Amino acid sequence: MNPSPTSRRTFLQQLAVVSALSLARHGRALGAEPETGGPLRTSMDRAAKCCLAWLNPDAEWLPTGGYEIAHDTGRWWDAMLRYEAATRVLLSEQAEAAMMKNLHTLTDNPAALLMNTARLPGPAEKIKVNPHNLRETMLAYTALVRHRKSDWAWAQGRKLLQAIEGTLEADGQMDYQKLAALAGGPLTADPLMIQRSPAGEWFNATATTGRALEAIVWFHGATGDPLALKLAHRLAEVHLRQAIDPSGEVRAELRDPSHVGHTHSYCGTLRGLLLYGLAGGGKRYIDAVAATYRRGLVGAVISHSGWTPHDQGKSRFHGPEGDPVGEHASCGDVAQLALWLALPGGQADLLDDVERLIRARLLPSQIVDEKQPRRDGAWGVYAHPFGYGAILDVFAAVLHSLADFHEHIVTTTPDGAVSVNLHFDAETPAVKVTSTRNAEATLAILPKKSCDLRIRVPAWATRESVQLSIAGKQGPLTWDGAFLTLSRKDVVEGIPVALEYDLPLKETQEEMPVSHRKFRLSWRGDEVVSCSPKVPIYPDIKG
Repeated sequence: MNPSPTSRRTFLQQLAVVSALSLARHGRALGAEPETGGPLRTSMDRAAKCCLAWLNPDAEWLPTGGYEIAHDTGRWWDAMLRYEAATRVLLSEQAEAAMMKNLHTLTDNPAALLMNTARLPGPAEKIKVNPHNLRETMLAYTALVRHRKSDWAWAQGRKLLQAIEGTLEADGQMDYQKLAALAGGPLTADPLMIQRSPAGEWFNATATTGRALEAIVWFHGATGDPLALKLAHRLAEVHLRQAIDPSGEVRAELRDPSHVGHTHSYCGTLRGLLLYGLAGGGKRYIDAVAATYRRGLVGAVISHSGWTPHDQGKSRFHGPEGDPVGEHASCGDVAQLALWLALPGGQADLLDDVERLIRARLLPSQIVDEKQPRRDGAWGVYAHPFGYGAILDVFAAVLHSLADFHEHIVTTTPDGAVSVNLHFDAETPAVKVTSTRNAEATLAILPKKSCDLRIRVPAWATRESVQLSIAGKQGPLTWDGAFLTLSRKDVVEGIPVALEYDLPLKETQEEMPVSHRKFRLSWRGDEVVSCSPKVPIYPDIKG
């Protein structure tokens, strides 16, 4: 199937974290008090400040000290402009000017690929052509087109599309040496990035073109560029064939302990396939990712509390007990897959997964350390299964995910019907939502206008505990799947609506794959309140 540009752009306009307000460039400076608080928004603000703290004034304001300057520059642009669009908190002119200058220099090559260069500070040994950066480069261009209406970024993005198209072989593998020759530098030697197979045999390109698919679909949504549509279609077909097992399990080749893989890139490939399907590419892509999510990811790639290993297949990086190190970006990826499957995909039960992964892993594992600005607000790669980490490419990826969650707390249909999907604080032109949790949970909704209203109720909340009130008086419990519904005659401007439900207690156990260490988690609703043995991110919560 080769879907129409119109159908694709309609979905992307709904899904993208973008608004006319962000394009108008008005709002508040980073550090000003937000209009609404709550844990999700506070986490986003802290992460955005950390992104700024990673810009090194002694090295041309480059983001130094992470995985790779070029790679991290792309992540930085994507995260910061998504954050700005979601919150209306403006990126400072100084930071923008410095990072725009750096982006121009780092992509000043015939492939328009983010690549370290001797013209800027940085380790000489990292001046390599790295096809891992295809995604990050295209994400940066897309962000600038969407949020800055940048003609330069549009032209650069098209140049990169041409480079990708010109280096793809008949079976969908990329000729990495040809890409290096085009970009004008030596090719990276990292085995994750340059895997090749004989023509016609299975190959894994999730770390390169697979993860880039998502960004290409986003770029088409922002520009309508027909080459992006053509290339997305080709790559989606390739990676549906190479990365997906029809059973829904993770492909055996990817799980092979001798095969070098990367969980975040694999999840990124799934994101691209799902986004392509939702944007009009066809139901088979949505169904394939949904089956992989439910049978392959949950319990195998990600634990109930959100632990995800950095490596897929061969374990290259280990903690002191021998277990694979974890990293937080893949947890954000899985939660975003659940979000997209739930809302445009119609599988609303997965909203419980989204909120659980945010509350049980992403929020508690964010570093809070005001004395160290480059750590304060970070996530990263972590050795302890319930530990902390701080590296820019990971926490920028998490900020990208949080911005998407923030924009989908409340959604509104074209006819004005409002849906409260996640139980975090938010404010839109239609409603103000405040979530509080003590012995029980309360979701307070203040309508700003009369509207049809849908309120998600977590599946784990006992039904007999669910109470809905309007202006303090008991309201009707009219169910539509996971949602309670109210008609516009019951939802009046300024008259509060409140949902109350219990936070039942439960215990789960998670076992690490190599050391077989066991951790017993105590839950209250979808939050972890303690762990035995004690772990860094879950201090015992009283009350």
